[in-house]
Amino acid sequence: MGLWLDLVMKLSISICIAVGLFGLILNFKTTNPYYNPNKTHHTSTGFKNPYLKQDNQRKSFSDLFKMMATERPNPKPQIEKNLGVDSLIQKINSNNNFITWVGHSTMLLHINGKTILTDPIFSDRCSPVQFLGPKRYSFPTIDIESLPKIDLIVISHNHYDHLDKNSVKNLGKDPLTVWYVPLGLKKWFDRLNIKNVIELDWFEERKQDNVEIICLPSQHWSKRSLFRSFDTLWSSWSLKVGNFKFWFAGDTGYNKIQFKQIGDDYGPFDLSAIPIGAYEPRWFMKDFHVNPEESIFIHKDIKSKKSIGMHFGTFVLTTEPVLEPIEKIKSIITNNENFKGEFMIPESGVIYSLDKK
Repeated sequence: MGLWLDLVMKLSISICIAVGLFGLILNFKTTNPYYNPNKTHHTSTGFKNPYLKQDNQRKSFSDLFKMMATERPNPKPQIEKNLGVDSLIQKINSNNNFITWVGHSTMLLHINGKTILTDPIFSDRCSPVQFLGPKRYSFPTIDIESLPKIDLIVISHNHYDHLDKNSVKNLGKDPLTVWYVPLGLKKWFDRLNIKNVIELDWFEERKQDNVEIICLPSQHWSKRSLFRSFDTLWSSWSLKVGNFKFWFAGDTGYNKIQFKQIGDDYGPFDLSAIPIGAYEPRWFMKDFHVNPEESIFIHKDIKSKKSIGMHFGTFVLTTEPVLEPIEKIKSIITNNENFKGEFMIPESGVIYSLDKK
C-alpha cells in the first residue's frame, strides 16, 4: 500500500507540475520589439485594438470550445465557374482595369498596369495541416499555377484563412513580386526564404512605381499557434494606383471611429473589398467579424463609391447559413435605393470591369 501511495503521490505531483508548466506557457509573454508607447495600438508584448475594451480583446478557451461545439451548416461541395484564363490575360495585355473574386478574401485586380492579389489562399483547408481543419466547399476560380504575373500582394493578418503557407510558398517563387504585410510578419516570410517583403505599421506608407500603399487599421487580432496571440499586427490596406484608389478591409469588426477616420483622412475610395460573412454567433464574433449590416456601415464610413463583398462562400468557419450573407446584403440593397449599384456580391468566374464608361 505504501508503494502504491508513493506512486500516486509522484504521479499527482507530476501532473501538477505539467499543468503548471502548461499554464506558464499559455501565459508566456514575448517582448514586442516594435513597441512605441505613443501608439495606442501597441503594447509592450504585442498589439491591441484601441477601440475595444480590454475584456473584449481576447476570448477565453471556454468561449472558444463553446463556439466550436455549436452546430454548423454542412454545405455540399460546389463546382464554381472558372475564370477564363485566356480572357484574363487578354484583358491584362490590353491594360483593362478589372477585379475578380477568386474565393474567400482572395481578390485579383488589375489597375493601371499593376496586377494585385489579396490574402491568397488556394489550399483545400485553412489549417496548419491539410488533413484536418475547415475544408473548402467551393474551389478557387483559377488555379494558382494559371495566375498571371503578380506585381504586389497584400496580407491582412496571420490567421490560416488569410495567410496560407502553401499558397505563399508557390507565389513566393517569383522574386519580383512584392509582399506587403503588417508589423511582425516579415520574419515568418524570412523563414520561407521570401525576401521581397515590406512590413508596415498602421499609417505607414510606401511607394512602388505608380502605386501608393498605406497600411491602415482594422479591428481584429492575430494568432497562429496555441500559445501566442496578438504578437503580430493586423491591418487593412489602401492602394492608390495612378488615380484609382482601392481599399482592402482584411478581416474586421466594426466600430464607429476607425472607419470614419479612414474615410475622412484617406477616402473617398473608388472601390473597396469588405467582408460580409463569418459573423455568427454574435456573442463570440461581433468584436472581430462584421455582419452584413455593419459591412454597409463600413462602406459608408470610408466613403467608398463602390464596394464588393468577400470573406464568404468558401469555408464553413461560423454558424450562419452559408447563403445568409448574400441574402442579407441583397435585402439591404433592395430596401435602400441609395445602395443600388454601390455594393456588389461577386459571382465566381466573373470579371468585373473597373474602366469608367
